[in-house]
Formats: sequence, C-alpha cells, structure tokens
Amino acid sequence: MKKDTEGEFRMRAKTEDSGVAPATDAPAQDQARAVDSGPRTSDQRTVEARTPDSRTPDRSASKPRRADAQRNRLRVLDAAEALFARSGSGVPVEEIAREAGVGVGTVCRNFPTKQDLLDAVLVRMFEDLVTNVRSALALDDPGAGFEAYVRQLSELQVRHRALGQHMARQLDWPASAMAARAELRGGVTTLLQRAQAAGAVRDDISPADLSVLFAGIAQITSMSDVTGDALRTRYVAILLDGLRPAAVSNPLPAQPLTYDQLDEITRRHAEG
Repeated sequence: MKKDTEGEFRMRAKTEDSGVAPATDAPAQDQARAVDSGPRTSDQRTVEARTPDSRTPDRSASKPRRADAQRNRLRVLDAAEALFARSGSGVPVEEIAREAGVGVGTVCRNFPTKQDLLDAVLVRMFEDLVTNVRSALALDDPGAGFEAYVRQLSELQVRHRALGQHMARQLDWPASAMAARAELRGGVTTLLQRAQAAGAVRDDISPADLSVLFAGIAQITSMSDVTGDALRTRYVAILLDGLRPAAVSNPLPAQPLTYDQLDEITRRHAEG
C-alpha cells in the first residue's frame, strides 16, 4: 500500500477530482484588458454593472450547500477513522475518498494536509473519551464508575488502534484536542479519587500511572490481529484486579507518576 507524503497530500488540494490541475488563462485576460482599455461612458458603465463578467466564474453555482458539505466532511472522517484502524495512518487519500464515496478534491478541501485529517480524528477520539468519563462520573457507585470507564476505554482503543503510536510521537496538538484532553484528565482524576475514597481502588496509584497502564493495553491491541481482542480483555481484567486494595501486599517502588512527568517522558521519546 502506497503511503501519501505530506507534499503529495497538499498537491491534491490544488487539483480537481479528475486529477487534472486547472490551467491558467492569464494571457487571454491580459489581451481582453488591452483591447477593452478605453475610456468608459456613463452608459457603458451602467451596462457593465448589469452584465456578468465572463472572465469571473459563477462561484455561487458550484459552491456546495452547507448541509451537503457537512455531510461530506463527516463521511470523510468516518472513512478515515475506519481505515486508520484497519491499515494505519499511511492510508492513501484515494482510498479514504473511495471509502467515503466522495472525490479526492472533497477530502483535500476539508483537510488540506494528512496531519489535518489525523488531528480531526484525534479530536473525535478525545471527545468520545470525555463522553465516557462523564457517563462514568454520573454513576452513583464510584467503584462501578471507575471499572466502567476502564472497560469503555479499552473498547475505544480498538476503534482508534492506529492512533496510539501517532499520539506518542505528536508534541503539538490542535487547541480543540488540548481542551478535550484537559477535561479528560480532570475527569479521570476525579473518577480515580472517588474510587480510592470509596476503597474500590488502591490509594498509591495516580491518574498518570493509569495512562501508562492503558497505553500498554493499547500497544498490544494495535499489534494484534483478531486474537488481540481476547488479549485485550485478559489484560483489562488483570489491570482491574491489580488495582483493587486487596491486591496490595507490598508497597510499590518509586513514587506515583504525575502528568507533567508523563508529558516530559513523551516529549523526550518523540525528540529522541
């Protein structure tokens, strides 16, 4: 499978769906200006104001309706998410367009670069995670809410299996993704603290520790084929059992990880 480079993805935004770059007609325009450069009478100016300029395309005729444009954007996002999950983030733009049932130009107009498309799928993933943590916080039982979120998170990782490594390498995310991530971290912190206060989760675990543990499950999910789902549920069960207070027999070595420390580790790994 051929992967798109960033330059190739940008070039597609400059062509029509047929793949032919639009030709320029600058010489014809210059000639028209030269022939028609004499002084204008008031009558001529009135006629010209009422007559469409044949050199200017009618953009209103070709401009897609707002609802259609929104539907096309969602179709592209759905297709990209599904293909990234199956084949990784190097899927060619032609395949994304074919899966979405739109032209290549439609993909490029909505997402001028491959990074723009990856970021949009990433934002969608964070929004789904925020929805899950809100639902977990709404449960009356803190322990049940925490366990529900862990299981939902592992299931979401299956949908976004190709984004795990991309997220580990990316240092700068769009503002919308950063806002969703901040809400997500706050929600997970509250969820964990409630479960710890209720005695459902051991108290020597931090939210950042959870992120590292979840990343391990995401890694095995991204590397596995059909058997990966059985492995995923196995490791989720081990994770939940290991987080219960009854599992504590010896103090854990080192101190719980903080989000700042996790971000620094991620940054060093990406830059190295």
